[in-house]
Amino acid sequence: MTRPIANAKMQSEFVSEMELFYYTLGDENNPPLVFLHGILAFTEAYKRFITSLSDQFFIIGIDLPGHGRSSLPSIKYDLNNMIDDVIKLTEKLNLDSFYLVGHSMGGLLTLGICEKYPEKIRRAVSIASLYNVSGINFENNKYDFLKEKGFQKNTDHHTNFYLKVFNRSYKRIDEGEKFNNTKTLLENYKEGLYPQISLGQLEKITTPILIVVAGEDQLIKPEHTKEISTVLEYGTLLVFPNANHGSIVVAKRYVKQLSENITIYFNK
Repeated sequence: MTRPIANAKMQSEFVSEMELFYYTLGDENNPPLVFLHGILAFTEAYKRFITSLSDQFFIIGIDLPGHGRSSLPSIKYDLNNMIDDVIKLTEKLNLDSFYLVGHSMGGLLTLGICEKYPEKIRRAVSIASLYNVSGINFENNKYDFLKEKGFQKNTDHHTNFYLKVFNRSYKRIDEGEKFNNTKTLLENYKEGLYPQISLGQLEKITTPILIVVAGEDQLIKPEHTKEISTVLEYGTLLVFPNANHGSIVVAKRYVKQLSENITIYFNK
């Protein structure tokens, strides 16, 4: 999960008193594509996916605050702050407009950015995402560290496969202590951890957005993700019936198809 991304360049910028790390990959003369990862993850986990897009686009993969190598926020963090800080970073990188792709939490951020900064986004893709807490499947114990009352780092994480993978991955990049602090911060947010976008906000979005659904998603209810495409004025739905929450952006069989579909969608 954490092997370096071949041919990618890792850099950082200070935004809102945080050091945000990002990766660039591909030809700078190609159209810029900003990628946003999911909760607890970081850009390196998506290396196969963003590498597959780098033939056609100049990729900027951002490690969100408290994730990957990026520092923790100094204030209580919320969706609006995160949206603003992503845009502040892109402005530091002189990106006047760009394509935007997000997975899971990054997909929710994508929706929020399109609503608040429509002039910045050419087209967007939101993958296996949600718009409010009702989209989370709390009955699936594969993600039992996410509860109705928020993140619980002391849930039986010693037997939870996904949390064990994250723990190992952060240790491999020498960020194990920071990751522990991130988990503590998330736990303190309680149910306030889960940001949400209202249906009214979704209806106001005018950016064309491709909504990608993992039909076997264990974390986000597929029907919830599908609903997003029906509310958006310019929403397009793409379903991968047999993909789950992670495999849709990791497994070779899905990454190739997804990347091809995104390229076609962005080139319309």
